[in-house]
Formats: sequence, structure tokens, C-alpha cells
Amino acid sequence: MSVSIDIVPLAESLDMYGKPDKSSAFSLSGHVSIAITSPHSVFERRRPARIILQSVLLTFDGQTEVITTKLGYTPLRLCTITRELAPAQTVELSNEGHEDTDEPCRWNVVFDLPIPGWLPASHEFSPGDVGASTKYFLYAQVKFIVLEDHRNTAWSFTTLCSPFRSRARTLDAYKSITLRRFLDPPTDEPAPPTLVNYLLSPPRQSFSQRSLIPWEILSKIQVMASVPQHADVCEDHLPFTLRLRTKDLDDADSKRLQMISFAVDIVQEETCRRVSKISAVDSRYPVAPEDTQPPNCPLFDTHHASDMYLLGLYLPRTSTATTMSVSTSLLLTGEPVVHHLSGDNHIFGEDAVKGAETWYTMETSIPYIRALPVHLDQMADWEGALRLRPSTAGPLYDVTHAVKLSVRCTYDMPGTDEIATAELVFSIPVTFGRIAPPLPSRDILPALFHAARLPDGAYPPLPALLPHANLPVYSQLFDSQGNRKMDATPLPLYTPRSSMDSAAEVVVDVPPADEKHDHDDSELIPL
Repeated sequence: MSVSIDIVPLAESLDMYGKPDKSSAFSLSGHVSIAITSPHSVFERRRPARIILQSVLLTFDGQTEVITTKLGYTPLRLCTITRELAPAQTVELSNEGHEDTDEPCRWNVVFDLPIPGWLPASHEFSPGDVGASTKYFLYAQVKFIVLEDHRNTAWSFTTLCSPFRSRARTLDAYKSITLRRFLDPPTDEPAPPTLVNYLLSPPRQSFSQRSLIPWEILSKIQVMASVPQHADVCEDHLPFTLRLRTKDLDDADSKRLQMISFAVDIVQEETCRRVSKISAVDSRYPVAPEDTQPPNCPLFDTHHASDMYLLGLYLPRTSTATTMSVSTSLLLTGEPVVHHLSGDNHIFGEDAVKGAETWYTMETSIPYIRALPVHLDQMADWEGALRLRPSTAGPLYDVTHAVKLSVRCTYDMPGTDEIATAELVFSIPVTFGRIAPPLPSRDILPALFHAARLPDGAYPPLPALLPHANLPVYSQLFDSQGNRKMDATPLPLYTPRSSMDSAAEVVVDVPPADEKHDHDDSELIPL
């Protein structure tokens, strides 16, 4: 007798929408498949296989790891959720009546697990198997008792030894789960992201250097940067708008001030952390309790060098640092792109006359790349993921993004020929993430059903849609408190169908009485 189990989720990935939230949860559904096959026998016919199902234990497990030469190795279990799926009463499974078939008899035990909504997305280690990784697994354990019926079985050595064999069996199965996070729930018509305006103040400069522009002049320069609220990790450019003006600056000083150039860069900063106690992270993240953390309970799939660190065979460098950060430019050249202004650069000359209502505006699109060249021979330690990753925050690993802006100005010092220079440096936060694909059109299925028949009498095939893809997500129907959201668009009033419309729905083709045919059933052709 052969018994096998398999974990079959309903979707290929677990998708979460919106910002990480401790009070939210997402559903992970599927079933655990139990298959039974009768063994082949040369001397007798195949016998039915019978088992008593004792337990179907399903566990969802999330883990994260950090490993660098400087920080060493840190494992952490993010969460663990266990459910018993088998019913309380005794269940017997048997393939009686189908024992002669080659196809196994299957029983599906369904599950629906609530997964915490704060969990970070899945990601792998950086090139060289360093940095951080986050993984999720489903683990199923099925316990059963084998029932053997020897009443109609001839004597054999197998039947002689059967009383000494254990009838209690246990089977295990693993399934890797990819957790994806999207910025917003899917919609019918995705709208472009809105722009966020940041009013920036120049940093205070030191007065020790005579070449710098006086602070009284710099403090009256207003800089406004506009970036999208969300940036798609699958795109390759970022819209950027820069506006400048002066406020409450004298007419003479406005005419002495020039803008020479500005430079922009998109920087990804990754931070890894080392923790020795769960209390260092459980105040911000509801991670699994201490008794389920390594080494008390090992992780399902650990780094290949984890045993060397845990056994003390490999020690990291002597360092008291608990964090390690790496900044990477996402531009193709790896350096900021400098835009030089041509012509008359006295852009603030009319501010005192026209007032502070006028902005000097510059618009551009910053191209960025999603993968950087990898040179493992040059990597002494962790140098980041070397690819664009979504902005994320977790107990051991964070990813943030920012647009680095540098504005270079000059000022004609009054009474002298000296030209003072200053470089204003700003950092504008940007959120990178995944944009959910649009929902299928609500009119696609009715349009197909009411379409004309093809010449051969068949109907157009239905599109291959994902199962339940047209169902709205929970956050679209209920708020964070679990209350039903009010829909601003009311449903149309009910209108009963007329008798003419009902009669036109089905056409019945009945052959004439004098016509001979091979069957007596009428053919129903739906429109």
C-alpha cells in the first residue's frame, strides 16, 4: 500500500495589499491532498487499502536570516501558525472498489489560515549568499493507522511478519510560499500615482569659509521637489519636478543670485541588524515567542553556513556594531546625473518685483535600472542586493529609497569681484513597491455570452482567468474595524423581464415530423 500527501494552495503566491499592519490579516487557502494506492501483486489480485486518519497538522512558518562577515549570523522566526485539520471523530479512508486502477484515490482536506498582515515580502540572499533573506513555508504532518484485512488472503511470509510491523505511520510534506506585497489593492482602471510635494529648507552653512554664500541669502531660497507617491519596481524611470524661488529677498540680492546646475540620484539603502534577544524586536514586531526561536526550535530551511556559526566553528570579526548599512545608486552610471543650466541663470531676478508667487520650474524623468552588475571577486563583504528591491521594514532587514538632490548656486558678493558658491543638498524619500495588476473587466463575460455564434455553431472560448480573480479583496468591502464600507454608487433598481425577453433566451430546434433522425432529443441552443 502506498500513501502520499501533498500541499496544494489555491494561488501560486500569497498577496498582501497596502502598508504592513499588525491589526490586519490575509487568507491563505488550499487543501492537503491524501492519496492511497493499492500495491501490485504477481500472485493475487490487488487488495483494497484502508487507513484510519488520526491527525492532519498544518503549520505556516515564516523566517528571516541575516549573515555578513561583520555581523555574523542571526536567525529569527517571524511567525508560526498551526491548525489541526482532521475532524474529531474517527475517519476511515479506503480505495475499495477502485483498487485495480492505477490512479490513486484522493481526499482533500481544505484549510484557510489567517496570515498576519505585517509580514515582509519574500526575498532571497544577495549575490554571494550574504545579506538577508525572508522565506515562508507550509508544513503538513499526517498521522494514520494502516488497517490490513487478511481474511481472504493466502498465507505468506508477509502475513507472518505483519503483527510485528508498526501500523502507525507519519508522513510529512513541505511547500514554499512566496509572499508578495502590493502598494494598493487591484482596481478596474489603475490611476497614475499622485505627486507629493516636499518644501525643502536649505541646510545651515558654516560662516568660517569666505567663499560660501551668506546664510541670510540662502535661508530665503525655497526649494520644492515633486515625486510620485509610489514608484513601480517594474518601471525604469521616475518623474521628477524641481521648483525654486526666493521669499522676502531684496531686489539687489535677487539679481546677484544665480543657479548654475542641479544633480539628482536615486539611492537604495539597505540595513541589516544583529539581535541577540527577542525583546529587542518584539516591541515593534509581534514575532514568534522565545520557545519557538532558534536554537530551541530550528528553522525549516537555513543558510548553508548557519551550522558553522551556531557551533562556533566560524566567528565573525570582533565588532560591537549591531547594524550594517549599504547605499547603492540605481542609476546606470552609478553617479548622480548633473543638469547644467544654459543662458541667463539669474532666475531669481524678478522675484522681488513680481512677488513670491512665481516658481522657476524644471521637469525631468530620472531613468533607473533594476539590476546592477555583479562582481563577486570584488566583494569583501556584503554590498547590498545589487538590484532594485521594494521599500520594506522588518525585524532584521530594511530597505529605503530616496532621491538625492543637489542644487549649486553662486552669489556675486557686493563691493568685490568675488563669487561665492554654495551647494544645497537634500534627500527626498520615495517609496518603491509593486503595483497590483488590474482586475479583469466586468463586461468581458457578458459580452462573450451575448456574442454571435461562430460559423461552425460554437461559441467563443472563455478567457483563462485566475480562479476568484473577479472577487474584491477584504479591504475593499470592510474597514480596519471590520465594519462594512458604504458604496457611494447604489445598485440599479430591479426591473422584471418582459415575456418577450424571456422567450427570446432559448431557441429550440425541433425537426419536422416527417424527417428521419437518429435521436429523439431536441437540440437546445442557448443564445
